[in-house]
Amino acid sequence: MAARKQLTRLKAPYLKRILLEPSRVADWDGYPWSLPIFRDREFEFEFTSAITIIVGENGTGKSTLLEAIGALAGYD
Repeated sequence: MAARKQLTRLKAPYLKRILLEPSRVADWDGYPWSLPIFRDREFEFEFTSAITIIVGENGTGKSTLLEAIGALAGYD
């Protein structure tokens, strides 16, 4: 298998792992901690590929940013 072409030399702050620290949960009966996935109070998810997450309030431009990136990448 051929090596992937690196698009940048910058080291991005990619998300590598998500884990739950039970001592930091104030209310296990509240959302989202009451969901079945957290029932055993142990949760850890490790990513095998780089991932970037874009978050923000409604109307702050998340979708607009992704549409612009898509257009520039040729997915218009």
